[in-house]
Amino acid sequence: MSRRLGPPPPVRLADQLFLAAHDHDSGHLQARLHKAGLELGLAGALLAELVLERRIDVQHGRIVLVSRAPMDDILGQTVLGDIITELHVARQPHTVRVWLVYLRHSAVVQVRNRLCFSGILQEVPGRRWWGGAANTYRAADINQALGPEAAVYSLLVHEHATNTVPAMAFAALADASGLLPRLAWWREQRVPLRRRLARLRAELPPALRELADQTEAAIGDAVVGRP
Repeated sequence: MSRRLGPPPPVRLADQLFLAAHDHDSGHLQARLHKAGLELGLAGALLAELVLERRIDVQHGRIVLVSRAPMDDILGQTVLGDIITELHVARQPHTVRVWLVYLRHSAVVQVRNRLCFSGILQEVPGRRWWGGAANTYRAADINQALGPEAAVYSLLVHEHATNTVPAMAFAALADASGLLPRLAWWREQRVPLRRRLARLRAELPPALRELADQTEAAIGDAVVGRP
């Protein structure tokens, strides 16, 4: 995948979650989360991006369309297009859970591809010892890759940190996906950080709070094998 020309695009919410959900110490990506946590966490983040861009809202547990205006981001436009198409076919909005389950199947690959396209990740060709391609991925700039984890740490540790809605949404989704307990600094300060996080989640706009709650519930059901 070729990197786009021109200034780098913004690192969006799902991109931040993807980077924080992987360990970069070995020189290539190693997932910190189990499959359901990563897939459904990224699915929730992709929906949250559309909420932040005022394209969708969450009402009574369902994803409703707010605006059909085109997105600057190709992946965001693809998700928005799917929502518009399904609304036309089904004639009524689908639930958040339906969209989480639908998006989880492609979320990891699509977000990883977006990060490669923006030049934040690099694909490294490789081969399995028994034959066949086995490409891996690594951060082009390790400091940039570690930025989302550092940002959520600063938000939770420093009481006077700037509580922007995107930053709060990232922290809530990182928590919902089960990522935060896997970070060393969380274990060292778990009790005060949990109190701070609870306050931040309560301050989120209702649509984003609902997405975080539904993502957390969907992951819980997936882990115990409930449909």
